[in-house]
Amino acid sequence: MKRIDIRRLKSAVKQEGDAEAMLHLLERSVRFGHKKLALLRCLQAERLGIAVAPELLAYCQKAVDRLPAHVLHKLLQQATTAHGGAP
Repeated sequence: MKRIDIRRLKSAVKQEGDAEAMLHLLERSVRFGHKKLALLRCLQAERLGIAVAPELLAYCQKAVDRLPAHVLHKLLQQATTAHGGAP
């Protein structure tokens, strides 16, 4: 996936709350091992009312278990910013 594709997905989430785009971004973050980004996107998906697959939730739970409280707090703040915290 090219950067332009990622930008398009992010735009679709931000502009339209596109569930499919959000899930693609979340799955990509998990696939690449981006723990904080995956957690942020999972929180954003939940905030947008998007059902997240159990295996993605399990990955994000493991990330939560390993991150310090101040980092989790920052991610929660990011996830609740304007536009639903869309990436």
